[in-house]
Amino acid sequence: MFFEHQRTAKDLVTMPLFRLALQGKPPFVARRYPYGSRRRMLGALGPDLARTVSMRADDSAPADTPIGRIFENTDNVHKLRHYLPIYQRALTGIERMLEIGVDRGGSLQMWREHLPRATIVGLDISPKSAQHDDPGRDIHVRIGDQTDPHFLGTVVEEFGPFDAVLDDGGHTPKQMIGSFRYLFPRLRPGGVYIVEDVCANYWTIYRDQRQSFIDFTKWLMDAMHAHYMEMSSVYQIMEDHPKRLETVEVPFAATIIDRIEVFDSVVVIHRAEESKRLPRAVFR
Repeated sequence: MFFEHQRTAKDLVTMPLFRLALQGKPPFVARRYPYGSRRRMLGALGPDLARTVSMRADDSAPADTPIGRIFENTDNVHKLRHYLPIYQRALTGIERMLEIGVDRGGSLQMWREHLPRATIVGLDISPKSAQHDDPGRDIHVRIGDQTDPHFLGTVVEEFGPFDAVLDDGGHTPKQMIGSFRYLFPRLRPGGVYIVEDVCANYWTIYRDQRQSFIDFTKWLMDAMHAHYMEMSSVYQIMEDHPKRLETVEVPFAATIIDRIEVFDSVVVIHRAEESKRLPRAVFR
């Protein structure tokens, strides 16, 4: 989550800059890119879907799920409540989990209880997070930059391959995209990659590049369908048709992305159990 405790308005502005400073970047000259597509979004929706309505706050209790009960009894953790059912569905049967973003360590304890037999690994850029390293309970914390391929490589070599990666790190597009580009190809087949708090993509203080993770997700959706870009007709995938294609050249991503789920502030990308093949159309 963004903030593990209450902060002042000044803290909210300086926190992302502090993270940039830790990465060796000049914090007060870091450029930010405001979201500028609201008008185009409304135009694309059309009048019925774009009409203004009120969206009300919800203070109802969370769904009564095992992970929801764990969350309610765990200290030093900060999550949006509607994330919990997403975790419940996505994080089952996990043997090795990597969480990007440790902070006060509460979420590591939550995963420890939810996944009692799994190896839990957390990484964070702040040296203070090392205090939550607890090898005796199979909880491991490593300190480094989530966008550094060399650092990520050492973590994967030591503990991987991971069945699940949860990015709750710095929340800038550069961090989200950089980590995904390195870690998803190294995820265990059948594994799941969760990027949470993508709502930060719409807040200027987090926008360190023009392309947001939301934009990147749209490219991932295109990559899932890259084989169709090499075709001009359904006959090229039709069973027993003379024009049927046996192979096409596609990005590697097209062969390993099984499906993408998009929730409010959360994107879940599932890796295929095995390398995907061209679909076959059947006409009877």
